[in-house]
Amino acid sequence: MAMEITQFLLAAQSPDANVRTQAETSLKLFQDQNLPIFLLSLSVELGNNDKPVESRRLAGILLKNSLDAKDTVTKENLVQQWMAIGIDIKSQVKDLLLRTLASSVTEARHTSAQVIAKLAAIEIPRKQWPELIVSLLNNVTQPDYPPAVKQATLETLGYVCEEISHEDLVQDQVNSVLTAVVQGMSNADQSPEVRLAAVKALYNALEFAQTNFENEMERDYIMKVVCDTALSKEIEIQEYESSEISPHSHFIEKSITYLVPLLLETLLKQEDYQDQDDNNWNISMAGGTCLGLVSRTVGDAIVPLVMPFVQTNIVKPDWRCREAATYAFGSILEGPTVEKLSPLVSSGLDFLLNAMKDENNHVKDTTAWTLSRIFELLHCPETGSSVFAPEKLEQIVAVLLESIRDAPNVAEKVCGAIYYFAQGYEDSGPSASILTPYLTSIISRVIETASRTDSSDSKLRSAAYETLNEIVRCSYLPETSNIIAQLLPVIMGKLSETLEFQIVSTDDREKQGDLQSSLCGVIQVIIQKLSSTDETKQIILQAADHIMILFLKVFACHSSTVHEEAMLAIGALAYACGPEFAKYMPEFYKHLEMGLQNFEEYQVCSITVGVVGDICRALENNVFPYCDGIMSHLIKDLQSAELHRSVKPPIFSCIGDIALAIGEHFEKYISHAIPMMQGAAEHCAKLDTSDEELMDYANQLNRSIFEAYSGILQGFKSVKPELMMPYAGHLLQFIELVCRDSLRDESVTKAAVAVLGDLANALGPNAKALFKDTTFFSTFLVECLQSDDEQLKETAVWTKGMIGQIMVS
Repeated sequence: MAMEITQFLLAAQSPDANVRTQAETSLKLFQDQNLPIFLLSLSVELGNNDKPVESRRLAGILLKNSLDAKDTVTKENLVQQWMAIGIDIKSQVKDLLLRTLASSVTEARHTSAQVIAKLAAIEIPRKQWPELIVSLLNNVTQPDYPPAVKQATLETLGYVCEEISHEDLVQDQVNSVLTAVVQGMSNADQSPEVRLAAVKALYNALEFAQTNFENEMERDYIMKVVCDTALSKEIEIQEYESSEISPHSHFIEKSITYLVPLLLETLLKQEDYQDQDDNNWNISMAGGTCLGLVSRTVGDAIVPLVMPFVQTNIVKPDWRCREAATYAFGSILEGPTVEKLSPLVSSGLDFLLNAMKDENNHVKDTTAWTLSRIFELLHCPETGSSVFAPEKLEQIVAVLLESIRDAPNVAEKVCGAIYYFAQGYEDSGPSASILTPYLTSIISRVIETASRTDSSDSKLRSAAYETLNEIVRCSYLPETSNIIAQLLPVIMGKLSETLEFQIVSTDDREKQGDLQSSLCGVIQVIIQKLSSTDETKQIILQAADHIMILFLKVFACHSSTVHEEAMLAIGALAYACGPEFAKYMPEFYKHLEMGLQNFEEYQVCSITVGVVGDICRALENNVFPYCDGIMSHLIKDLQSAELHRSVKPPIFSCIGDIALAIGEHFEKYISHAIPMMQGAAEHCAKLDTSDEELMDYANQLNRSIFEAYSGILQGFKSVKPELMMPYAGHLLQFIELVCRDSLRDESVTKAAVAVLGDLANALGPNAKALFKDTTFFSTFLVECLQSDDEQLKETAVWTKGMIGQIMVS
C-alpha cells in the first residue's frame, strides 16, 4: 500500500537547509528500506491531481532517478532492483503512470511520459509489457479522447522509441507505432500540439521503419504525410520538421525520385503578394524550404533532379516559371559539393545578374536572395575558393549598387547579398584589397538605402545598417582605416539628429528607438574595428568624449532597445579607452545601476552585467569605488525569483571579473558572494539534466561558477590567499561532482581544469592536505590531456604542474 509522502517531498525543496536535509534523509531511508512501496508512493503522488505541483514534480524526478542513471554500473543495479519487485506492485506503478497521461497538469503528463519510457527501456528488451504499445495506440486512435491525452501519448511513443533499440520491437508493434504517429500528423482535425508531438515521435521512430520504407507504397505515403505537414501553418511544426530531417538521410535518399518532383511542382504555386510580408507562408515557400532540407541531406544527388526544372522554366515568359526556377536553384546551394555546384554557378552568374533587371518584382526578389546564398555559401577568397573570377567584381558591385535602389523588398534582399559578399573577405588579409576601391561607393549607397522613406516598416533600414556593420567588420584595416574614420562622424551626426526628433506618439518613440539602436550598433562595430590596432585606436580615443556624451543623451530617451545597443557600444568603448574610461563613470554609473535593476527586460540586465565585466577589465582596481553598489545589485539579482534565470550565469562570471580587478579589496564581499556560489552549485546538482534545456542551463551555470572562483582565487593569490581556505573543500567537492558528469560540455571542462589549477596555485602548500584526500583529479587531468583541444591540453599541463608543486612541497 502506498505511503503519504507529500510533506516530505515539499520539505525536500525547502530553502531552509536543515529542513531540506532532514527530508532528503527520510526519503532516502524510505527508498533503501522498502523500494517497491517507495516507487508506488511516488507514482501515486505524480498521478494525483489534488497534490501540489511541486511535490508531483519531485516525485517524477525521483521516479526517473530510481530507474535510470548515467553511470553504467549504477544503471544496471537500478534495472536489477526493478526486476526484483513483485509483479503486483510493478503492474500498479505502470497502470498509475499510464493514467497520469490524462492528467490535467501538463508537467505531470510530460514526466509520466519520460518515466514510462524508462520502464519500457527495461522491460521491452526482456519481452515484458507487451500491452504497452497497444495501450498507447488506443489512446491516439480513439476519436473522443482529449487532445492532451493524445499529445502526451505521442510524446511517450517518441521517448520509448528513443530509449529502446529497433531490434526490441516485432514488426506488428512497429506498424502500431507508425500508425499512431502518422495518424497524429495527418489528421487535420488534430490540435497543433498533437501534430507537433506526432512529428517529434516520428523523428525517433524512423529508425524502426526500415522494413516499411522498403515498401514503396508505405514509404510514399509516409513521405506524403511529412510533406503535407511541412505545409502546416504552425511555425513550430515546420521548424521541427526542418531541423530534424537530416539525420535520416537514408530514408530521404530512397524517396528523392518521388519527392523532388513533388516539391518542384509546389514552387509554381506562388501567391501574388508573397514578397510583401515575411510572415506570409504558402505552399511555394514550404516546398522551397523542404527542397533545401533535402538538398542538405542528399548532397550531389539532388542536382540532376533539379537542374532540368531550372533550365526549362528559367526562360519561360510566365513570371511564375522564372521565379520558381530561380527559387529551386537557390534552394539547392547548400548540400552538394563545391565541385558539383561551381560550374553551374559560374555559367549562370551572368544570367542571374541580368535577372536583377527582370520586369517582375517577384523574380528580382528571389534572384537577389539566390545571389546572397551564392555569396554566403560559395564565396570564400580566404581559402582561394570563389565561384567567380576577380574580373567579375566590377560587374557584380555595379549590379548590386543599382539594384539596391529597387523596391524595398528587393533592396532588402540586395542588402543581404552585399552582407555576405563583404563577409567573404573576412580574414582574407591582403586578398581583401580587391574590394577596397569599391568600399566608399558601397558604404555611401548602403547609408542612402538606410535613409529611404518609401518602406512601410523599418526592415529595410535595419537590413542596411546590419550590412554596413558587416562591411566595416570585414574590411582590410590597413587600407580602409581612413574610410572607417570618416564614417564615424557621419554616423555620430545621424545619432545626434535622432535626439531632436519630435515625439508625439508611441509610434514616434518606437521609430526613434529603432533608429538609435541601429546607429549605436554601427558605432560599436567602428569602435571595435579601429581599436584592434594601436595606430587606429587613437581615432577612437580622440572621439571618445563626444561618443560618450551622445550615448548618455541616448539613455535619456528611456528605450530598452536602445539601452541594449548603447550598453554594448559603451562596453566596446571601455575596452578601447582602458583606464581612461574612469572619467565617464560618475555620470554613467546611474545608467549602469538602472540596467542591473531591470528585471522585466532581462536582456538589458544581462547586457549590463556583461558591460560591468568590460569596465572591470578596463579600470582594474579603479572600479573599486563603485563596487559596493554593483555587488549589492548583483547579489539582489541572484536572489531574485523574478529575474530570468539566463541572467544568473553571467552574474557569477561578472563577480569573478570584479574580484580579479580589485584583488584584496574583494574581501569585504566574500561572505556574500561565496554562499551564493555554493547555493547555486548545489541547485545545479539537482537539476533534471534529462531535459535538454535544463542541461544547457546547468552547463552555463557550472562554467560561470568556476569562472567566479577563478577570478577570486587569482585576485587573492598574491595578497590574501588564506581567505579562500574555508571554502576550498567545498570547491573541490563541486569540481569533482561536475567532473563525474559525462554530459558536461567542453567549456565546463575548460573552466573546471582552470579553477583546479587556480586553487593549487593560489593556496600553495596550504592545499596539500586537501589534494592528498582527493583522487578524482588524476583521472580528470588524464582525460583533459588526451583531448584534441590544444588550449584544454595546455591548461591541463599547467594545472598538473601546479598540483605537482604543492604535493612535493
